[in-house]
Amino acid sequence: MQRVLQDCRYALRTLRKNPGLTVVVVLSLAIGIGANSAIFSMVDALLLRPLPYPDSDRLANIWLRSPGTRINRDWLSQWQYTRIRDENHSFDETAIARLIGWSLTGRERPERLRGMRCSSSLFRMLGARPYIGRLLLPEEDRPETPQVAILSYGLWKRLFSGDPKVLGKSIVLENNTYMVVGVVSPEFRLSTEVLPALGRIDGMEIYLPFRFDAADRIHEWCNVVVRLRRGISLEQAQADIDGIAGRIREEEGRDRTFGMRVVGFQDQVVGDVRRVVLVLWGSVGLVLLIACANVANLLLSRAAGRAKEIAIRTALGAGSMRIARQLLTESLLLSALGAAAGVVIARLTLSVVRAINPGNIPRLEEIGMNASVLAFTLGISLVTGVLSGVAPVWRAMRVDVNRSLKSGGGRGQTRVVSG
Repeated sequence: MQRVLQDCRYALRTLRKNPGLTVVVVLSLAIGIGANSAIFSMVDALLLRPLPYPDSDRLANIWLRSPGTRINRDWLSQWQYTRIRDENHSFDETAIARLIGWSLTGRERPERLRGMRCSSSLFRMLGARPYIGRLLLPEEDRPETPQVAILSYGLWKRLFSGDPKVLGKSIVLENNTYMVVGVVSPEFRLSTEVLPALGRIDGMEIYLPFRFDAADRIHEWCNVVVRLRRGISLEQAQADIDGIAGRIREEEGRDRTFGMRVVGFQDQVVGDVRRVVLVLWGSVGLVLLIACANVANLLLSRAAGRAKEIAIRTALGAGSMRIARQLLTESLLLSALGAAAGVVIARLTLSVVRAINPGNIPRLEEIGMNASVLAFTLGISLVTGVLSGVAPVWRAMRVDVNRSLKSGGGRGQTRVVSG
């Protein structure tokens, strides 16, 4: 450890003597490392990290499809949902939902709220918990039950200032009165990335019972969510749904291409973005390799100008491994400085992207510099330091070997050779 600290101190003195080269190298590495860290944060959030729901790998959506009528993805009717719920052999639970916007009236200023009607099973499937009060009950799925409402944590704070006495109070939506019976916990998040709607609805603010009518075959506007049984794959579930869709096709006289498709939550959220992110990650990986090559060339040129220094250190008894370690320490130190600057660049990049919010990046609010991304940044900084330092280290060792051969192989006879 003492020798390592000595190498680090010497490396810092050496870098201070060449501020121009140091700044150029650090900036080159910072751009490459920062770009890779920013893209990896997207890969981590979209592809590696599971969705924030219990057993999210078993959750899926069901969509109608009928290529013959140019319908690749469509919502289901309540009657179709009932058929799936009653006839399937692959799902532990099913839920139905419909995303809607309501006008909140009865206050000083009317306000448009984002929300949804859903069956009580949806909260269980997605692991929602009440912050105060309760969530929807199974008996509230029926049309004749009293009208109740569940508020999101954010809406509760904004409209009622976090008053715990909100339970039992009434709110008016589209001239209909609903009684507030609960507030969902702040950790629970649900958006149109998971349950797509006709219009983009980000962040549900209020939840009402679905109160569905099993006889409704006309209105195909419902999201259907299922939880696969343990041991059942998406392919097996798809075969099960194909059988149900075939019976519906015959009963309703639908187009011969009519069917249903089971789509896992992860694929539902990520969709075509997966390929784009991976291609982008590969591209910034090439940028980092180019940066490593440029830095290696700069360090190699600098090492050529340090031939006299290396010769003097060799004459004083420093072996090739000792010199190689010193040069590698300098390269790793430069890489560490580049990584620190890269983290700053990655944070700024992600902040700009979130501020712009282009609308085509799923789970944007979850993309950030967490522990996994920082560990990745540390890893690529070490790899970058080694790759950048290999060329000058190899040259120094080769020069040392050549001098040893000229001097007859005896360290004590090594001559000082100027540039």
